[in-house]
Amino acid sequence: MIWCYRAVKNPAARRKWVAFISIVVAVTFGYGAYRILIGDSAIRVALLLAIFSLFILLYTIIALGKPRYYFLDDEFVIYKPFKTRLGDVTGYSVDEKRLLIKLKKKGILGVKTLYFEKIEDLKEAEKWLKKKLRS
Repeated sequence: MIWCYRAVKNPAARRKWVAFISIVVAVTFGYGAYRILIGDSAIRVALLLAIFSLFILLYTIIALGKPRYYFLDDEFVIYKPFKTRLGDVTGYSVDEKRLLIKLKKKGILGVKTLYFEKIEDLKEAEKWLKKKLRS
């Protein structure tokens, strides 16, 4: 089973990306304030922050709109570059409101959350996981 989602269409993924970008922006502006306090030119720092803000804005637009693909097969859940062996999955929980499935698994690395754009894809993946994890 293959499906695609974009972070802008999924509330949970959009919130995750916006939080990440907000942290990057806060750290950057904090560093800019620090540079001004230690005596660097305020105009130079403001110019650099404006240019950096433009790049961050463009990165945010690209990251939120980029299609991401998941692939479920008989042995793995694959989301490049991560993959999780279905044998390591002990269970899952479905959140239809946020359009996601959280996998409970052994280990640290791998796919832990499956995001969806459409409720139909979520229902189909839930049915597929239920069938595969029983056997």
